Parts: sequence; C-alpha cells; structure tokens
Amino acid sequence: MPFLKLEAFSGISPRTGPALLQPNQAQVASNVKIQSGELRPWRKPVFEYTTGNSNVQTIYELEKTSTGATAWLEWTLDVNVVPGPVADITDDRVYYTDGVGPKKTNWALATTSGTGVKPFPVAYYQLGVPNPTAGPTLVKSGGSGTVHEDRVYVYTYISTFGAVLEESGPSPATSISTVEPNATVTVSAFATAPISSAGYNITAIRIYRAVAGTDSINYYYVGQVTVTPSTGVATGTFADNILAANLGVILPSLYYIPPPATLQGLVSMPNGILAGFTSNQVWFCEPYLPHAWPSGYMMTVGSPIVGLGVFGQTLVVCTKQHPYLITGSTPGAMTQEKVPLFEPCVSKRSIAGDQYGVLYASPNGIVSIAPGTTDVISRPLFTRDEWQTYLPTSMIGVIYQNMYIAFYAVGTTKAALIITRGDTPPLVTFDTDAQAVFVQRSTANVYVVPSGGTEIYQLDADPINNLFYQWTSKKFILPEPTNFGAAKVQADWDYIDSTTAYNAYVAALVATNQALWAAGTALNSTVNSIVVNGMLLGGSTLTPIPNPAETRNVNFILFSDGVQVYSQGVLSQEPIRLPASSKGYIWEVKLTGNAPLRNFKMATSIGELRQI
Repeated sequence: MPFLKLEAFSGISPRTGPALLQPNQAQVASNVKIQSGELRPWRKPVFEYTTGNSNVQTIYELEKTSTGATAWLEWTLDVNVVPGPVADITDDRVYYTDGVGPKKTNWALATTSGTGVKPFPVAYYQLGVPNPTAGPTLVKSGGSGTVHEDRVYVYTYISTFGAVLEESGPSPATSISTVEPNATVTVSAFATAPISSAGYNITAIRIYRAVAGTDSINYYYVGQVTVTPSTGVATGTFADNILAANLGVILPSLYYIPPPATLQGLVSMPNGILAGFTSNQVWFCEPYLPHAWPSGYMMTVGSPIVGLGVFGQTLVVCTKQHPYLITGSTPGAMTQEKVPLFEPCVSKRSIAGDQYGVLYASPNGIVSIAPGTTDVISRPLFTRDEWQTYLPTSMIGVIYQNMYIAFYAVGTTKAALIITRGDTPPLVTFDTDAQAVFVQRSTANVYVVPSGGTEIYQLDADPINNLFYQWTSKKFILPEPTNFGAAKVQADWDYIDSTTAYNAYVAALVATNQALWAAGTALNSTVNSIVVNGMLLGGSTLTPIPNPAETRNVNFILFSDGVQVYSQGVLSQEPIRLPASSKGYIWEVKLTGNAPLRNFKMATSIGELRQI
C-alpha cells in the first residue's frame, strides 16, 4: 500500500540531494512560516513612506518621544546609526557614521523642528568637538606682596547639542610667571572655533588654570566667555582674579579628542559606550560622552576591519581574516581575543546580533560568534559552492522574530534566505528584495526599500492579505511504477471561507459612506483636512475603509517522473480523485497558497487514503 503523508513541514537543505531529503523537508520553501509545522504564509508588505532620494541605501525612523511623531531619515550611503547612550526624552539624539565623517543629529536638527522638507536629516553636527589649536595670551596686571606663583592656562570649546553641553579637550598650555595671588591675569586671543557652516555649534570657551611647581597637576575651572557659532570668535576676554581657594572643578576632558574623520561602523555597547573602526583600529568613546574618543582607548587588530557587532559586553570585530572579540565594561579596561576561526566577513551589512550572538556572511556560509560557540552554522545546509550562488558579498542581514534574514542580489534575482535561530526548521527563502533595511527598536517591525525603489514598506504587515507560498516536497522514489488514485489536503478552511463574510462587511461600509455623500451630510474634516502632528482635526463622518480580502486558497500540483500530471485548487478536505493513467517511479508534490495548510496525504485509492 504505497502512500505519501506530508506533515510537520520543514525547510530546505540545498546541500542534500532532492531524493535524500527527509520526508518532511523541501526542495523549495518560499514565503512560508513553518515553525508551527504547518505551512503558513507571510503577510503582504504595507506601504509606509515615499523617500526623498532615489537609490536609498540606509533608512532610520526617528521618533519624537514627547509626541510620538516620526520622521524617516534616509541616506544614499551605507550608514550606521545608533541612538544616544543617555536616556533622552527632549532631544531624541542619534549618532551615525556614513564613511564621510562621523555625525550627530536630533529631532530639531533633522526635521528643522518639524517644519523641514524631506529628505531628512535636514541638518546635523559633526560628532566630535575639536580641541583648540593654540594657547591663550596672558597679561598680568596689579598685585602686590612677596608671594608669587607660576600659572599655566588652557581652555576648551563648549558645543551645544540640544540640551547637552559637550566639552572638547584642552588647548595647548600657556604659562605666566611671578603672579601675585591678588593680581589679575587677562586671558585673551583664543583660537577661532570651527564655525556652524562647517557642522559645529561652539557656543562658549571654558578657561582652566593650574599652578606650576606645586604637587597638583590638575587644571581648575576659572570662568568662561561666549562664542558666536557663525564666526567661531570669542566675545571679549576674561579677567582672572580668582583666589586659588575659590577655583572650580577639575578639567574633566584632559584626554578628549574627536573621533577619527574616517570612523565608520558605529555600534552601541552597554554602559554608555559607542564603538567604531577605521582600518584595523577599534575606537571607543568616553562612557556616555559620544563626542569624546580618547586615543588611549584605541585598540588594533591583526587585519583590516569590515564591520562590528555586539552581544552582551562583547564587541565582535569582523575582519578580512579572523574575527576578534573585545570584552569589557569600560573602554579603559577592554581585553582582546583572536578567534581561531578563519572566516572572513565579506559583507559589512550582513552583520546582525541577537541573544545568541553575532552573525555575518563569510565565503563559506553564515558565521555565528557567541559565548562558547564560533562556527559556520549554515554548514549543514550549504556547501561552499551552493552558498556562493547566493552572492554573500551582497547580503544585508537583520533579525526579525528570532529569524536571521539575509537579503541578497544575484543579477536580476533579489530575494532573501531565512534561518530560524534556536529553533527548527532551519532554512526557507523569501521572495522580497531590499537594498535598505531597518528594524524599529520599539516595535521590532522590519522596514525595507526594494532595489531601485523610492518607497519604504513594512514587511509582514497586512492584517488581511498574505503572500503566496510555495513548498515542493523531496523526490519520493518508489521501487516500482505506481499510480496514486486519491489525495487529501487539510487546510484552515474556516480562514479561507471567512473571505466572503469579510468582503461583505467592507462592502457595507462602502455603501454607508456612499449614502452619506449622496445625502449631502456634513463630512467634517474629511475633505481638505488639516493635520497637526499626525492627528486629524474635526474627525470625519465617513468610516475608514479597510483593504478588501483577496481570494484565499491552497493548491497542489503533482509530478510523476518529472512531468506534471495534475493541478488543482482545493476547496475542502474532501478526497480528490487523481488521473488513473499516471504511473511513475518518482513523485513530487508542490503545495502553494495564501492560507494555512496542515497536511497532505496521497494513496492509491480512497479506501487506502482513509487508513493513513
């Protein structure tokens, strides 16, 4: 009694021959979710936003926390964006590297306080605050007595970034001798600060002094002068007549410098640390101070860096050779480890992290770097030759619902591979391409810009309509020619049948709106509506109309010895009679549809079918 029973559906394994797959594995499994063991379709994408640029490579949804308003930031470059490391409910600050120079922006800058015109960000500042290039001029006046002290003065620039004041490292020091404690030292001739048109907002200069020849080598605050951001020129001079006992706080930024101009690959680590790289150098900011990048924190690795990933307190440095691990809770106490795994990273944009570790594309497959685990996790699924057909250098990786999605482009074929993390089945494909991808932090929604497109879509978002999936079984090879006479498909028939009722509901809403319009009823702000922060003023008499439901169905196609012998849309769980003239050694079943499918059975007769 030959029969086929397909259930507990699994994914694909390209390295395994089609006749050697497990009975529940597939040759093709696309647009399908099978974690439940059923064939369940992905929801259709939903349009979100039209970009202001073409060929957008990076998108980021910036949210104004106080109101819930959002703005889509977009770039035609590969950009790494991270939110500010300090809790922020006023400015909504973000920091980013675009390969041109590290930058920062916030809601007010990016959107010109909500009135700007896309593309966003409209404006930004340079990430770092440059150190002054020249020491001050010092002139003593007044003073009396026989007690003298030798003083040393430095000053710093203060940058205003929203509600945050960022302080640069100090200028070169200038000394002055034989100053009586009651004398006045006039500090002047400050170096011109970088100006606002160059991407800076220097608003003040802070002055510090130390007393030479004492046990202390600290600089103490004495005062500040204002700076005009558009010119970088300080307003006036500063007269220091402050007694040593009344000096202010110690200079906090002695070792601060801006990040390298070529910094890229910005990522966020715990404890307020941002990290980036240039060449084979890894740089870290001062904790919770993204503008300050002391050179003493910099570490080098043994080969050029491609990109960075983070899990826990560990920074994964993906290079053109071995990966490296840099671990620590503070940037001044990091330790480095070279991972004994020769797996180069071939795509910076493929790097993604989750609770299991960091993933990236190598020439041999998908590499996972995690505590106690460093391996090519796709090795059971692909040989190197099969993996290379997906062009790993083109891959963009994201984590969504415990799945690693690797979008790829091979010629005109643009799709994605999906590997389920910490679960089975391991691998399916997804017929959606993307040249820009973003995962929203607060919702975990995934947004994409298709290749060559100017529109942002949310994946897996349509509450009503689904993508069509395709699942093709292994090749079942029988010992002798066999004719299967009957088949049965078990699907979610209630879900399929609900289409009619739902569309009737939508039609009733349309009819109600049409009646209001025809009767001349006041429509309130439906026409020429005014929108403030996304809220409609005055409401609407008309009822919003949801999308109608598309036809829901499942289909099965039967192949015998490589030839299609039957194709049928299935409308119920009643047995289906198959052609009596089709005998064959090799049988394959293709299941397609946009509704959940639970199992498939096939036997030589209806009587035998009932016994399966």
